[in-house]
Amino acid sequence: VTQTPDPVTKYRESVPPALAELVMKCLEKKAADRWQTAEELLPQLEALATPSGTTPIGTEPISVVTRTRKMAIGASAVAVIIAVIVVVMELPGGGSLDLNSDHVVVAVFRNATGDPSLDLLGERIGDWITQGVQQAALPVTPWEMAWQSWEYVQSEAEAGRVRDRVGAFAEETGAGVVVSGAVYATEGDSLEVRVRVTDAEHGVLLGNVDPVRGPRSNASEVISRVQQQVMGFLAVRFDERFTASANLLGDPPTFEAYQAFNEGMDRYIRYENEDALPFFHRAFELDSTFVAALRFALICHWNLDDHAQANSVLEVWTTFVETLTEYERAWLEHFRASIDGNRQGALVAIRRAAEIAPASKAVYNRGHSALLANRPNEALQAFRSLDPERGAMRGWVGYWDYLTIALHQLGEHDRELEAARRAHELHPEGGDGLLYQARALAALGHTAELNEVLDQLMGVPDLGPVRSGLEDAVLILRACGHTDEAEGILQEAINWYKGRPSAEVASPGHRWSYAWMLYYAGDHEEAKRILSDLIEEYPDNVEYRGGRGFVAATERDSALAREDSEWLANVDRPYLYGYNTFWRGVIAGALSDLDGAVDILWQAVDEGMAYHDTWFAWDACFDPLRGHPDFQEFMRPNG
Repeated sequence: VTQTPDPVTKYRESVPPALAELVMKCLEKKAADRWQTAEELLPQLEALATPSGTTPIGTEPISVVTRTRKMAIGASAVAVIIAVIVVVMELPGGGSLDLNSDHVVVAVFRNATGDPSLDLLGERIGDWITQGVQQAALPVTPWEMAWQSWEYVQSEAEAGRVRDRVGAFAEETGAGVVVSGAVYATEGDSLEVRVRVTDAEHGVLLGNVDPVRGPRSNASEVISRVQQQVMGFLAVRFDERFTASANLLGDPPTFEAYQAFNEGMDRYIRYENEDALPFFHRAFELDSTFVAALRFALICHWNLDDHAQANSVLEVWTTFVETLTEYERAWLEHFRASIDGNRQGALVAIRRAAEIAPASKAVYNRGHSALLANRPNEALQAFRSLDPERGAMRGWVGYWDYLTIALHQLGEHDRELEAARRAHELHPEGGDGLLYQARALAALGHTAELNEVLDQLMGVPDLGPVRSGLEDAVLILRACGHTDEAEGILQEAINWYKGRPSAEVASPGHRWSYAWMLYYAGDHEEAKRILSDLIEEYPDNVEYRGGRGFVAATERDSALAREDSEWLANVDRPYLYGYNTFWRGVIAGALSDLDGAVDILWQAVDEGMAYHDTWFAWDACFDPLRGHPDFQEFMRPNG
């Protein structure tokens, strides 16, 4: 979207006010899954676009085709709303929603037996069919995303907002082929599983798979046979190798193991990594062939920064490499490289997973890994290929975090602000959207609105976004030349820190952040004192030692700065990922060794340091290095 002239402003000025107001309503419904809601507005749009006393435009009624999202409207109506469509397509995540006819998704099978104890059987069947299709290397929605999407569709159907569950499920995942079905009770103690395969792209049934019957006491055998039947059916449509590929999987996980796994997934989907972990570990203990449980246990350990445990799980996972699907193998290689601090290798591996499973969490992780490797353009491309309001990204505020970071690093602050506002609309309960807005507004120099946002931010209960928002606003304003405005916010921030409850004031996180606020305000001695107290309590903490060394170097206490730098150089423990070396680099810069500082920073990158956060662009630790040509090259995006 070009910024001059602004397309929305230009459009408003070129049409009657009533028409502009109507089109703006359409724009407010810009999320792709709301085009059908805007359908009621389109006939009014046509009427307003037709001058009084003339023949209505076109002879066909205006319609919206929900599945393909293609509007059939007259040529003049296209001209009327073209500016709005351009804006919509440029919004974060505004990618195409056309269904992929070569992409399969498997639903949770409905329990039609009347026995609640068999509810989990439908999930086991869906999971195992997905594993088979994945083993055959056909594009298929990963089970965790399919399960989450099906749960959402079910809740929408129960609320009366969805009538066609299969169609909604296809649109939620982007898959053109949907495998669904139900489990029935038959005479005696037997079960019958019926399967339907639907061409969701065209809204037609491809066919019914031959029913599978078997005793309830041997549900695993029933699941395996259902998988084979489905793979045989898909082989006719896609690839005759499928049935052979599925045989590599062995038996599905036991009921008890899958039950534990399901409990873990329920928590993992809510981002409760610590609570999910015991269930994933328990699932693998109950069934030592249940490899999926290992992958999610590793992800949870990684998300909790427990790298040693993540590595231990990875070692076990690696022993199953011969039986893994290509998708799982790509994830394994991604984590192997990540744990080793090989950012480029991690990116290469997750690219492969993202290609295998479009619109999945792998695409999101590709974007994140690209940021870690200083490739914001690639990150932005990955994030924009996802729809933040459907599928794997629904309800995930982290999407907006990394999207706005990529936009910020690329200097696209208008779009950054637009995305930040949308994040807050979708996630108003926390302070994350306000934090993202504060960064963008500071970069744009919109200080009046920035102060309003910060006032809101300081009222949210989650202290993480509050601290980050205050600090980032001060540093970005300073970096952009708005010194007076930065000082005003800095003083307000210091007063906020002073007024916090005593228990919070005593916490390490509060003291660390407050020390930096004092440093920005010029009170280096007090900042150094607070950091020294933290080091006394936590003598092995690299962050506290590095921060104090930098502050000491800034105030020309070179003896203490060199002492801390030497301590950092001698730290010998795994999973630091160059963070100790990073602090040595900025300490060297503060001691005026600019060439040496940049060399040390490059060494930190080689050791696994990430470019993943916005502090990298404006952190005060880099003030002594700004303008140095080697440092500018160090900061230049790679892609």
